[in-house]
Amino acid sequence: MLAYKVVTTIDELESYKETWSAILERQQNDNPFIEYEWISTWWKIFGQEENVEIYIVEHDGEAVAFFPFVHVIRFGSIHQFSFLGQGLASYMEVIADKKWNEQALQYVLKEMISQFTRVVFFFHGLLESKDTSQMLEQYTLERQLPHSVFRVVTPYIDFKTIDLPDFLKKHKRKFKSIHRREKRLKKFGQVTFQRVHNGNLDNMFRLFERRWRKKMDTSGFTQERTRAFIEQLARQQNEALRLKVHSLQFEKIWIGFTVDICCRGRNFCHAMGHEPDFNLFGPGRLIEKENMLEAHNANLKLYDFGSGYEPYKFEWYTHLDFTRKFIMSTTGMRERALRNVIVLHETILAILKTNRKIVEWKRNTLGEIRYFLTRANMNEWLTMLKCKVMNAHLITIYYLEKKSYDNKPIFHEIAIQSVLEHNQRTEILANYFKGYKLFGQNNQEIAYLRHDKWIREEAVGFLQELPLNTTYIKNYELPKLHLIVNEVQREGRAISTSAKWFEWRKRKQLTALGFQRVEHVWMHQLFKWKKVYRQQTKWGKYLAYQGRKLEHGWHLTLLSLLL
Repeated sequence: MLAYKVVTTIDELESYKETWSAILERQQNDNPFIEYEWISTWWKIFGQEENVEIYIVEHDGEAVAFFPFVHVIRFGSIHQFSFLGQGLASYMEVIADKKWNEQALQYVLKEMISQFTRVVFFFHGLLESKDTSQMLEQYTLERQLPHSVFRVVTPYIDFKTIDLPDFLKKHKRKFKSIHRREKRLKKFGQVTFQRVHNGNLDNMFRLFERRWRKKMDTSGFTQERTRAFIEQLARQQNEALRLKVHSLQFEKIWIGFTVDICCRGRNFCHAMGHEPDFNLFGPGRLIEKENMLEAHNANLKLYDFGSGYEPYKFEWYTHLDFTRKFIMSTTGMRERALRNVIVLHETILAILKTNRKIVEWKRNTLGEIRYFLTRANMNEWLTMLKCKVMNAHLITIYYLEKKSYDNKPIFHEIAIQSVLEHNQRTEILANYFKGYKLFGQNNQEIAYLRHDKWIREEAVGFLQELPLNTTYIKNYELPKLHLIVNEVQREGRAISTSAKWFEWRKRKQLTALGFQRVEHVWMHQLFKWKKVYRQQTKWGKYLAYQGRKLEHGWHLTLLSLLL
């Protein structure tokens, strides 16, 4: 005969720890959010402010099922029961042996409805691959109880059904793109992907805050209680449940991380983030790739991306599951009305979350607006207005023929390791990615930037290939210009550079050093409308002077006509 009792304190639940864990071990449970360690940790940190009630079903005095609920009384007499962990637990389930699952579920629902009369049940995180959601649906249909079901896609990789070489071949283009960026990053320094064992997760939380500084973060990942929960869970490792943190580091600086919860062969991707300063090098995609391969090498069966419609999940998945929210109530008018309100809220939420444009607008646009209204300084405001609202540029491209100099070098190339703590690291790293070489008299002061292949004027969106044996220089101080020119031409190279229309001192000095004007470029921008105009004058002459055919002349001419 079945009976039940209600546990309302974590001390009472502690006596059932072995029984709880034994049930999950027998069922070979791979849902980390119903393991005793996860539930007890959540209760200690989050549940103190919640009315947590664990319903324990017993058969002949032995516990055979556990139902982890949060009990709330609404509008005076309506009792709402939900699974605990909403907002943090992606999946939830009844903790029961398979032979008792349906019987215990029906028994508890019947007893609760009999006791409280007016009841609304809100069960989140029910995987369709399990039996509980189907049992609930059958129960409501047989008793004609009003109910609603919401489902969201849950992609995952089933390592048991794939051959790794075939998987790599299927995603060859993506892996090739990731490898290209990884190779570019490794060219500048050492890149490592490693497990974090010392429990110090401060770097991870700081990196996450930087990643979402100008975005709208609804996860609460860096909130005090969530942070305490993750740190506590990381310290409670056992064979069934493990929280793993991996870091992606460049020259011992964190540029990415993953937080995974592993439970009996399932690797659940809980959180991931990367350093925004390194965006151009693709650290997010790199850590995705490394994390998947690490899970495969650890002989895990499932690589679970979690519920949601984020595009990257559908780039890698091999199988789909669905996660349900099941909302049911008794037949009274008041509880039906409350259920309808909850259903309306969930319907609107589902529509918004499945529309990627709305999700990205909220995350990026609203996040940026919030940042500028609350945290941005005046320079950031001016830069934003200049880049996104209205802008205009007129620049002139200058060229200096190669000459011979025999002077000692006074500038040296600055390695990327020397600027990782620089206060303008974002812009500097972008220059390395674009192929610039940085030179200075010391590692703290950058004298000029140099590119041996392209003229790049990002402000106007201008890109043009250089003639052979020519170097483009920019971001230099005028008093050092003649020294820079001498040093570059000491290598027997011609020089190209640019000047804006209002930089009259710069234009005057370039002319005095023998530079010739070879092209004018205009750019006008108003919000998203942008137009670039080019007037070429003497590029053909200088290409011919160097004994080269006009290999690029036809497309330069065509481009100018199109513009």
